[in-house]
Amino acid sequence: MAALAGCGGDDEPAETTRDIPPLSLPSTEVAPPPEQTDTQSTTVDPATETLPEEGPPPSDTAPTDTPESDTAPPADTPAERFEEYCNENPGACG
Repeated sequence: MAALAGCGGDDEPAETTRDIPPLSLPSTEVAPPPEQTDTQSTTVDPATETLPEEGPPPSDTAPTDTPESDTAPPADTPAERFEEYCNENPGACG
């Protein structure tokens, strides 16, 4: 008995081929910039911007603080803390 395994005789082709998918190359064209729409600018020019004053509003009747007329600064302000520090440490403030 002779074994005839793998000796051809079938109807299949000896080589199989594969289909290659289509390839695409990246485009070198540059897309145009998006169109600008007429919108109002919301940026503020720092040269013309005004900021609110800090602290209590200025008073026209406030007395001037001089060595002869020592006027206490408004409560809970940096000026008040500075005066307290100077009163507690007289050598530190000239």
